[in-house]
Amino acid sequence: MWKRTVVRDQRTGSRPGIGEPMSGSWRRARLAASCLAGIVGLMAGLPALGVFGEAEVEPGKGEYPLALDDEEFEDLRFLATVLEGKRIVQLGENTHGVHEYNVAKSRLVRYLHQELGYSVLAFESSVYQCYDAGLTAATAEAATTLRRCAFGVWHTPTLVDLFEYVKRTQDGPHPLRLAGFDVQPIGSNKADRPQFLERIVGQVDTDYAVEVGKLDTRFLEIYGQGGSQRRAFYRSADGSEMASAYERLERFLEEHRTTLEAVTEDPEALGIGIRTAASMADYIRFHAAPSNLEYSEGRDRGMAENLIRLLDEVYPDQKAIVWGHNFHLRHRNAEIVPREDVFPGVAARTMGTWVREHYGEQVYTVGLYAYQGQAADNRGRTFEISPAAPESLEGTLHARSEPVLFVDFSSRAERSDAAWFSRPMTARFNATVPQELVPSDQYDGVLFFDRVTPRRPLDPH
Repeated sequence: MWKRTVVRDQRTGSRPGIGEPMSGSWRRARLAASCLAGIVGLMAGLPALGVFGEAEVEPGKGEYPLALDDEEFEDLRFLATVLEGKRIVQLGENTHGVHEYNVAKSRLVRYLHQELGYSVLAFESSVYQCYDAGLTAATAEAATTLRRCAFGVWHTPTLVDLFEYVKRTQDGPHPLRLAGFDVQPIGSNKADRPQFLERIVGQVDTDYAVEVGKLDTRFLEIYGQGGSQRRAFYRSADGSEMASAYERLERFLEEHRTTLEAVTEDPEALGIGIRTAASMADYIRFHAAPSNLEYSEGRDRGMAENLIRLLDEVYPDQKAIVWGHNFHLRHRNAEIVPREDVFPGVAARTMGTWVREHYGEQVYTVGLYAYQGQAADNRGRTFEISPAAPESLEGTLHARSEPVLFVDFSSRAERSDAAWFSRPMTARFNATVPQELVPSDQYDGVLFFDRVTPRRPLDPH
């Protein structure tokens, strides 16, 4: 059985617009034009041009124009080969507030579920709350399930549509299960959590179950006081004692795993209980961390542990789609040149480092980037995304003149130091701040958007 310490000890005449599907005739016409250009170039003694109009890029070498939103999946068929042998597909985003990111990722989720057999959708959201939302996903309104599972930055009409899809799958032979992996307990449906934990423990120790219920009730009371007050508590001796109490609960559930597995009616509940206890300990500990490095790595290490344990123990035979920020998902974040104006301001490992170490080549990670447009910050305020520098990742892909482009690094024959994505370049964190990185060190592929717009907020009623 995978042990928690493993992770803790490791370091129109025009091209279609961005919202329009590409027709087969348009694709064929474009390919024919490129082929003709290549023939003419050869006759003139010039290097043949590829589909994307640059001598260094050849057709079929890992660059795929995509429709933004299309119920057909013809343009995504290449992924069946790219993702062969991949148990986990991580879909990132360089900021949470882009409408087109939500549209494209939702379409990818549907394709991966329908065509390639991925059956777990794991959000950068609370372990317990996504589990709880999933219990009623077959009957509740999709908007209700969304609000109960995903963090508020994803409360959009586009995600409601995705959760409608999740709902339709629940009564079929291949349901798409909801999961969360964040240690943060953000969201509305926490009130029943003390009773949930108490029920699990009560199957083997009724006295300790009452103690656990009081512990979690007290945590929720502290959490409800708001940021500054709860942080002060977490940094106190009482906060440290509370974290130790959750660590004791985690150990208790692990020690009684065999007995609990034999008596529980919900086979997933025990794993969720263990991860909830661990998450609350991690949440308190990283808020009490003495440095930004320990704060950042504390959260991301906890998220990695959650995802790994959920996939190894709760969903051991299933393939998963992971939905989160580029920062958390990329493979070697500690190698990115840190900036003082980008948290944590120092080189830090993130979740993707530990996930990649644990699963190796079974993981395929996609970073999402945009050249220009607008987005919304975490509070919903619109901000501008100015055109990226020509030599940046976004500028390089803007030169391809594609509204939406998927670039697969893993299948490029020329994957070497000569490939553009294997060289240091800048790519923008939160869509605005350039960071120097080597794209192929961080991701297996990139999904690029030439122009984007802010996410659409969900009607609060």
